[in-house]
Amino acid sequence: MTATALISMAFALGMKRDQVLHEKWISISHKLGPFAGTIHTHSLQRVGRLDMLLRTLEGVRLQILKAEPSQEPDWPLELQFALSENWLFAAYEVARAAKIPFQKSDRDAARLVALERRLALVRMPLAKGVIQGMHKKQNQTNPPILMKAGDAQPERYKDDGSYMMPHGLCGDTGAAIWSPVDIEIGQSVAICRRDLSDELLALFD
Repeated sequence: MTATALISMAFALGMKRDQVLHEKWISISHKLGPFAGTIHTHSLQRVGRLDMLLRTLEGVRLQILKAEPSQEPDWPLELQFALSENWLFAAYEVARAAKIPFQKSDRDAARLVALERRLALVRMPLAKGVIQGMHKKQNQTNPPILMKAGDAQPERYKDDGSYMMPHGLCGDTGAAIWSPVDIEIGQSVAICRRDLSDELLALFD
């Protein structure tokens, strides 16, 4: 069997695994798509398919680790993070494109604005190696102190593209979890991919 066939089967399995979730993604693409535009509507549909695949991978990994913490699944963790990052980049662009049209409508845009910001907190370190919002002059005068893992000494943030955001797995869902610095509160925050997905799906609830 070819790699292409295996990947196609994995996506199909993800979509069949949870029919309710599949219907939610179809619904959100119809509701949010018109605000985001035609190109981003197609992207949103891909975001939904990728989310269903990731939830399948996350669930299997969590089951394996709970049964035998020292046993790693057959697929590398790097693959899950690569797919999770791809999902986040695409979801951010949809939220960014939809935000202003949504704000101009008669709907309450508070949840979409909050979601777009949380996506951006993760996106900027992944895409550019910087903390979201640090380009603003008032934030450059007092950069945050970054805590390092292990015995490494904490150091001040350098706005030079070298910022590496801590990441790991959510113990409850098996999903990727990132810990970017939120300069508005002056500390790191934990952001789980599954939570971002659920927030996106709940925008019209």
